[in-house]
Amino acid sequence: MLHFSPTEEQEEIRHLARSIAGEQLRTQARSSEKSCDISPTLMQILTQTGLITPFPEAYGGSGPIEAITYALIAEELGYGDGSLAMNCLGSLMGPLTIALTGSSAQQERFIPPFCSAGTGSTQRGSFAFAEPTGGYFPADITATARQDGDTYILNGSKRNVVHGAHSDPRIAMFRLDGVEGLSSLCAFVLPEDLDGLQITPDSDKLGLIAAPSASYTFTNAIVPASALLGKPGHVGGVRAAMLYMLLRAGIACGTARAAFEYASDYAQERIAFGRPIVSYQGIAFPLAEMAMKMDAVRLLLWNAVVNWDNDVDVQILLRSAEAAHHQALKLGKAATIDAVQVMGGAGFMQDHPVEMWMRNAAAME
Repeated sequence: MLHFSPTEEQEEIRHLARSIAGEQLRTQARSSEKSCDISPTLMQILTQTGLITPFPEAYGGSGPIEAITYALIAEELGYGDGSLAMNCLGSLMGPLTIALTGSSAQQERFIPPFCSAGTGSTQRGSFAFAEPTGGYFPADITATARQDGDTYILNGSKRNVVHGAHSDPRIAMFRLDGVEGLSSLCAFVLPEDLDGLQITPDSDKLGLIAAPSASYTFTNAIVPASALLGKPGHVGGVRAAMLYMLLRAGIACGTARAAFEYASDYAQERIAFGRPIVSYQGIAFPLAEMAMKMDAVRLLLWNAVVNWDNDVDVQILLRSAEAAHHQALKLGKAATIDAVQVMGGAGFMQDHPVEMWMRNAAAME
């Protein structure tokens, strides 16, 4: 019988992530939003635990990526604070894409710095996926890469690139010109100084403020053929993109769970007309529906990450990943809005974190 029960090791990892999320991410969320970035101390803690170094042990990492394990980690970090979770996992996707689909030379160059005990916490990667005209779905990618001899010419734009202004490596997804279907999607590692690339740091963001991001505009930017990760038609880049979707879904689930638990506790303590407000149907029913939807979305996510780990057919994986991502982001928005409504006027006050969670959930689209 199919089941998604975590192993003993995964439970230990989840417990560690939950502990750090509650003791560190949750307590530093407001200050990180004011500083617009994660604190160096917190980044060092996360690096030392091995929670954000899913790289081969040969490079100093904690071992190859398991999507189910990192979905559990993503949910716990999202439970602590979605913005700080996006800061960490958004950075992780740059070197992780190279680990999944890059050559040995590319892996040896970019991965070890992220695993270093001394400098690993200061490294930042980035993964440019979504575009201004679409969401986080491979079919929405319209940025093109046209081969011209031993170079590729890049055109298009990207949005919400976490650490996009200052990162190494910078990875971006493109569609090969003249090729149809998923086989046309590929990932490039961008040179540090690239003529034809305009980087615009995002400002006045609604949410995810502690995850600094930028927008890219490519205008006939020329990169060498060696910048391509894998060979044309290789599914590694597509699998990396789907893994990013699944990690984002995990963060959204964690944010929804945080909002549910916070609003539930508030509703049990808040007294109106002589009894806790949770005893009224107008409060109890939305909370019950929220709990039901969380279980359903989590099952969608776990099914998708098991598909990723089992290397199922890419079309099947794509459908399950898109469903989990869409429903998780939808749940994150709905749960945080409901939490604010349950708390009434108090939900909009910065004395409580739910208004920040609501903004973070909205900014994940």
